[in-house]
Amino acid sequence: MKKFKIIALVISVFLAVSCKTEVKTNQNTAAEKPEVLKTGKPIVTENGVYSIDLKTNPTEVKAGEDTVLTFEIKSPKGEIVTNFEIVHEKPMHLLIVSSDLEEFYHLHPEIQPDSLFKTNFKFPNGGNYQVYADFTMTSLPQAVQDFTVKVSGKERAKVELKPDQKFEKTVDGLRFVMKPSGELISGNELMLDYEVFDEANKPVTDLENYLGAKAHFVIISQDLKEFVHAHPMSVDNVKSEEHSHGGGHENHEKMANPANSNKVSAHVAFPKASIYKIWAQFQRGGKVITVPFTVDVKAGSKEKGVDMSNVKIPEGAMKIVVSKDGFAPQEITYKKGQPLKLAFYRADDDTCTEEVVFKSLNIKQKLPVNEVVTIDISTEKSGELNFACGMNMHKGKLIIE
Repeated sequence: MKKFKIIALVISVFLAVSCKTEVKTNQNTAAEKPEVLKTGKPIVTENGVYSIDLKTNPTEVKAGEDTVLTFEIKSPKGEIVTNFEIVHEKPMHLLIVSSDLEEFYHLHPEIQPDSLFKTNFKFPNGGNYQVYADFTMTSLPQAVQDFTVKVSGKERAKVELKPDQKFEKTVDGLRFVMKPSGELISGNELMLDYEVFDEANKPVTDLENYLGAKAHFVIISQDLKEFVHAHPMSVDNVKSEEHSHGGGHENHEKMANPANSNKVSAHVAFPKASIYKIWAQFQRGGKVITVPFTVDVKAGSKEKGVDMSNVKIPEGAMKIVVSKDGFAPQEITYKKGQPLKLAFYRADDDTCTEEVVFKSLNIKQKLPVNEVVTIDISTEKSGELNFACGMNMHKGKLIIE
C-alpha cells in the first residue's frame, strides 16, 4: 500500500509538470504567431474595395525589442495583391513617427514570396506611434494607410511641438535654410526652397540621389491626420506648369533641380490649418541626413471674394466652390448609403480648375466658369474618395462612413 501511494505521488507530479510545460509551450507559440493588429481604412477604387492589415510579431509590441511588421493587402475578392509599382526605387515606403512627432523613421518593407510586405523594427520607447504605409498597386492610384501602434515599456517625456522661429538648422555639419515662397496658410500652393551650405558657408553642390531623387519630404500635421510625401522639383518647372495641362504627381516627381545646384525645392499645399512637422531627407557621401522643421499654418479663406448670391445650387446638393485657391470645402464627411449629389461651382478662369477628376470612379467632368455642375456619387461603400483638378494640383477628399 505504501509503495502504491509513492507511485501515485510520482505520477501526479509528472502530470502536473507536463501540463505546465504544455501550457507554457502553447503560450510561446501564440506569442510568436502574428495576429492582425489593425485593419486600415477601405481603399475604394474603380475595381472595388481593397483592404490592408497590419500584423506584428510578437503581438504585444515592446520598447527596445525587435518587432516584425507585416502588411497584407487584399483585393475586392479577398485575394492577396501581388503586383505593385516601384516608386522611388521601392514598392513600399513606411514612415513611423511618435505621437508627439519628436521621432521619425523612414523604412522600406520588402515584398516576400507570399506577396506580403515585411520589415523589422525596434521601437525605442513606450507609448503610441503612428505608422504610414505608402504604396501603389499596379494600374491604381497611390494609397497611404496609417495605423496606431501601442508600444509597452518605459515612455520618454513628451516634447511640445513648437513652430520654429527661424527656418535654418545645422545637421551633421551642414547648414540648411528653408524659404517658403508664399504665406503659410491652408490651401495656398507654394514652394519650400532649401539651400545647403557647408561649415565654410560655401554652397554644397554634391548632394547625391537618395532613392532616385535629390530629396524626400514628409509632412505630418500635429493631430497625425494629414500626411504628405513630396519629392523635389525646380521653381522654373512650377511656373511653367501653372498655365499648362497634364501636370500631375508623377510628372512633378521627374522635375528635379540641376545636379550641380545647392538648391532643392518641394511644391506643397497644406490641406488645413495646423502645426506641421516637415522632415526633409538628403544624402551626401552615402549618408542620409534628416532635417526637421516645424511650421504653423494658419487657416486660409478659400471662398473669399466669391459672390454666391445669384448662384442656384440644386436642392439637396452639397456645394463645392472651385477657384484658383482650390476646393472649398476641401474635405467632406458623408453617411454611407445616403444619396449624395455634389454641386461644383467654378468661380474663376484659372486653367488648373477646368475639370474635376475622381480617378478611382473613372469620372472626369468639365467645369465651365460660373456654372454649376452636379455629379452623383455612390455611397454604398465606406472609405475615402479622393478628387482633384485636372492638373492634380488642387485636391479634395470625400469620407464615407
